[in-house]
Amino acid sequence: MYAHAVLVILALILAPLGAHAADLVVWWEEGYYAQEDEAVQEIIAAFEQDAGKEVELVFHPQAELPDTIAATFDGGQPPDFAFGFWASDHIAEWALDDQLVDLSDTIGHFSDLFDPAQLDSATLLNATTGQKALYGLPIGQAPHLTHVWKSHLEQANFTLEDIPRDWEAYWSFWCDQVQPAVRQATGRDDLWGVGLPMSAEAADTENVFGEFVKAYGADYVTPDGRLTIDDPEIRQALVKAIDRYTAIYRKGCTPPDAVTWGDSGNNERFLAQAVVMTPNLSLSIPNALKRERPDDYYKNTATIEWPVGPSGNPSLITALHFGMVFRDAANIATAEEFVRFLVGEGWLAHYLDFSGERMLPAMPGLLEQPFWLDPSDPHRMAAAMQAASRPPGILRDDQVFNERVWAEAVHHVAAEGISPEQAVDEAIARIKQILSE
Repeated sequence: MYAHAVLVILALILAPLGAHAADLVVWWEEGYYAQEDEAVQEIIAAFEQDAGKEVELVFHPQAELPDTIAATFDGGQPPDFAFGFWASDHIAEWALDDQLVDLSDTIGHFSDLFDPAQLDSATLLNATTGQKALYGLPIGQAPHLTHVWKSHLEQANFTLEDIPRDWEAYWSFWCDQVQPAVRQATGRDDLWGVGLPMSAEAADTENVFGEFVKAYGADYVTPDGRLTIDDPEIRQALVKAIDRYTAIYRKGCTPPDAVTWGDSGNNERFLAQAVVMTPNLSLSIPNALKRERPDDYYKNTATIEWPVGPSGNPSLITALHFGMVFRDAANIATAEEFVRFLVGEGWLAHYLDFSGERMLPAMPGLLEQPFWLDPSDPHRMAAAMQAASRPPGILRDDQVFNERVWAEAVHHVAAEGISPEQAVDEAIARIKQILSE
């Protein structure tokens, strides 16, 4: 796969300007499920018929798409429009470098359909203009969700109603009550209460640790963008957050190989029924059961709410995923027409409804539709209600995240045994270095 990615990137770098013959070139992340790609193909076919234009649609693997796009910035030809989960992690960087098109006028009056916080997260600084502008179209959102094997809970003589809502009691419940009880009931010592990633490379580690940062009041960037990482109270809160997070590993409540997981590690352990619960930034885990193992989807698993943090903060980290139009694209006007088509003609709703529900709608009004509030679905409805009822703590997609600074700190404590204090101080030093570059 790596060799293939290199060849693709080299080909793009060497491609002459104007090499694309279509009226619109769209790069889209390859889906986890066939339904995702099929839904995109339906959108493209509808746009071609509506606009009378030819579209070149190219699917790229999730992990390869950001580098493939970035490779076009130095003499190649970028796509006109692109969308991807991991590509969205680079929107602030690409906006700062003046690689994106301002979509403020393109989205126009449709902006009322979106949560203001979501549009604000895509309103980013351009270093060339010195101004902020709207550089992303919110395609969907992925709040943190927790998936549970009800069947394992029942084996341990617990039900969903027994799960505490208080933060500390919640994590203790899985480690100190559920794990020993389910092991005793099943005779299995290869079954863990929690599937929590501890690896340095996994985005999931960075993401879930972010919930602990919020829970312990350790967020070191204020809502207005001020860095407070030198505040002694913030540092101490970060130490507490990383100590509590890694305690789950040190107590043996998550699988030992959690220190080596990639981003599918917790998915795989949950689907194999090796962990009782796991958090994840999407519905991808239960949706993997839906077709092949419907009993497990509808009867044996559930999606539940996150606990309320010690500070009483009910916010929930939400990853937003954006579509982007590129400044050096060959067909900017058609790309902007495509953006208006997605929003104004309802095709974003179609994509989210028919693409396997890995993401939830970014438009609050869509979350209130019967599709998302179907009480017969134990996962989709729970996810939609949680997203609608709790204020989103928007995930900051920046270089700190992309470098996995906190994931590396977590890994150092869990796998190498360094102290939480040392791990936090090293992370703070790296964050300061990043921000000074």
